[in-house]
Amino acid sequence: MRCFLRPGAAALLTVCFLVAPLSCGIRTSLAGPLSVQFRNESPYDDSQVYIGFVGPETLYATNVATGVAMAASQFGSEHWYTLDTLPRGIDLAGFSGRIYVAYGSPWNFTHAGYEPSAVSPNDPNYFKRYDKVELTYHGNAPDVANTTSIDYFSIPIELNVYRGGTTGTLVNSLAASPTDVTLAALRGLTSPGDAAVVRDAGGNFVRVIGPSSYPPPPGLPSSHYDNFDAYLTYARDTYAPAHGGVLATIAGRFHGVGPAPLTPETKPQDYRFTATIDSEKNITLTGSGTEIGTRTLLFKYGDLANPAGVYGANPFYYLDGNLTTALNPLNDVYGWMIGDLLAGFNIGAIGSTALVGGQPVGTLDSQQWFAMMDLFSALQSDQRFYNQWAARLSEVTQAYNFAYTDRFAHVVTPLDPARVDTLEIVLLGDTHVLVPEPATWAMLFIGGTALLAERSLRRRSPQNQKR
Repeated sequence: MRCFLRPGAAALLTVCFLVAPLSCGIRTSLAGPLSVQFRNESPYDDSQVYIGFVGPETLYATNVATGVAMAASQFGSEHWYTLDTLPRGIDLAGFSGRIYVAYGSPWNFTHAGYEPSAVSPNDPNYFKRYDKVELTYHGNAPDVANTTSIDYFSIPIELNVYRGGTTGTLVNSLAASPTDVTLAALRGLTSPGDAAVVRDAGGNFVRVIGPSSYPPPPGLPSSHYDNFDAYLTYARDTYAPAHGGVLATIAGRFHGVGPAPLTPETKPQDYRFTATIDSEKNITLTGSGTEIGTRTLLFKYGDLANPAGVYGANPFYYLDGNLTTALNPLNDVYGWMIGDLLAGFNIGAIGSTALVGGQPVGTLDSQQWFAMMDLFSALQSDQRFYNQWAARLSEVTQAYNFAYTDRFAHVVTPLDPARVDTLEIVLLGDTHVLVPEPATWAMLFIGGTALLAERSLRRRSPQNQKR
C-alpha cells in the first residue's frame, strides 16, 4: 500500500491515491536522518528567505547549527526560519507535508488548516511570493520529494539528492529554470497575455496562476485559459463519428491497494471501458472490471470544462447514475480509470491520429499511453487539444505540471535512505544567465559560429515508468 498527498490540492490532506507522488506511513526509525540543505541563488539575502514546514504530521527535525529541535508551522503556533539561521541545514528524521519557501516575509495563517489561495485577491497573503516542496520522509524505501506547479508558479526550485552529502554522488535531480524563462513560457497562454500574472503594488512579480486554480463560472476571478470546449467539440463532431462512435478505450491493469480487507473496488483487476460522447459533450464510460463487474461512469460537460475538471482532475461524476462528489477521485479502480481519461485529455492522446508503432494513438488502450515519450504537440496539431500549461512547463521544469504527470514523466526524486542521505533544495535566480559549456567555447573559437547550448529535459523511458 502507498498513501499520498495529492500535489496541488487546495487543502493539505493525507489521502490514499495511486497517481500522486508522496508516500506516507509510520516512521520506521529515527536512525540516519535525512540532511536537508539549502542553496540560495535567488536575488534575496538569506535573511529574507523564509522556510516553513506545513502539514498534519509532527515534524521531527533539528537545526544542525544549533542542535535545537524545529517545529512545524500551524495556526496559533507559526514557526518560520530564515536561511541565515540554518547555515548547516536541517537533519530531518520524520515528516510528511510541504516545505514552503517565502521571499521577503512569510505568509501567515488565518485559521486552522489554512493555506493561502493563489487566485483570490481577497486572501491576505495574495501579494506574498511563496512556493513549496512536497515530501514524505519516514526512513522508508518509497519516500520521495517533488516540486509542483499545478496550481501556480512563483519560485523556481530544483531538487538534488545525494549519497555522501552534496560533495558525494548525485543520485537524482529535478531540474527547473530561472523565473524569467518560466514566466516567458507561461505568460502567453491567456488572453490578454498577462491575465494570470500577479504583481504587487511595486510591479514586482509574485506568481502566475495556473488554470486549475480558478473557481467555476460564474465565480470570480474568471479564468482566461482555454476550457477544453474546442477539444470536446472536436471529439464529438469529428473524431468519434469517424471511429464508430468510440471516443477512447479506457483499459489496462489496476494493481490494487491495501491493506486488507479489500473491496471489489480496491482489488487488483483488469478493466476495459468504452468512452463515448453525446450531443451535449457529456462523456460516458461503459464496461467492466474483473472484480467490480459491469459499471457506467458519466462525466457531464460542465464538470469537465470547469477548471476543477480536466485541468484540476477533480470532476464530479455519476457512477451507475449516482452522483459522486468526493474532493478527489478515490484510491480505487474508478479513480485509476478517471486518471486514464483525464490524462488522455491533458496530453492530447484522446482523439489523436498520430501514429505509434503504426497505430493511431487515439485507438490504443489507455494504459499504452503511459509508455509514450512524445506528448502534447506531438499528438495534436491544434494546441487547444491538450493542456497548454502542462506542455509549456514540461519544457522548462521537472515539477508536476498536471495531476497525472507522474504517469508519463520523471517528477519525483527518491528519499530512500538506502540510496540517499542528502536532499538539496536549490532556489534559482530570477534572471537567466547563459554560460556556454566548455565544448561550446571550443566551437566558438574553432568554427567562428555562436552556438546556444540549451538544456533539454528527457521524459522517462517506459521501463522506468511509475505504476
